[in-house]
Amino acid sequence: FLDLFDQKDSGAELIGSFTCEIGAQDEALHIWRFKGGYQAYQKHYHLYRSDPELLSYRQKRNEMLRSRRNQICLKFTFWPEVEPRNGEHIYELRSYNLRPGNLLEWGNYWAHGLRCRRSDDEAVCGLFSHIGDLHQVHHLWCYKDLVHRNEVRDMAWHKPEWAETVRKTVSLIDTMSCRVLKPTPFSPLQ
Repeated sequence: FLDLFDQKDSGAELIGSFTCEIGAQDEALHIWRFKGGYQAYQKHYHLYRSDPELLSYRQKRNEMLRSRRNQICLKFTFWPEVEPRNGEHIYELRSYNLRPGNLLEWGNYWAHGLRCRRSDDEAVCGLFSHIGDLHQVHHLWCYKDLVHRNEVRDMAWHKPEWAETVRKTVSLIDTMSCRVLKPTPFSPLQ
């Protein structure tokens, strides 16, 4: 499937592909980047819906699926650029459903809070929904394993800036979820 997209110059770049280890079982998550914004997305969408090879592949793939959903998200500018990681990792996807009207406030607090966590190098990307389920924020974190995750998160609580960020943002949240993800063999993020 990825080779077909590359051959056809679809405009889509796979950032990461994962299966859920802790959370909704039998779930796969894929993060795509469309350089060129909505024009790149439109090109990809048209190709995805009209190319005979891709249509054939999609029909076979759809026989294995129970459901699908997607969302167009934008990247928070204060999060680092996505960089490949060496070695084996797990990823944690934390998703927050914010009360409408709180995204700007959320972003301001997190821009400050993330600065105190940059030394740990576990921050991968921060996104907010633009089309699809709205008022959602997604943070992707990288760890060696669950023990490393626990150690890094424990250390973060000893930083006053982090505790302050959490204290100020928790009141902006309606619900939140956490999933532990494992990269697929073909995922650019490993």
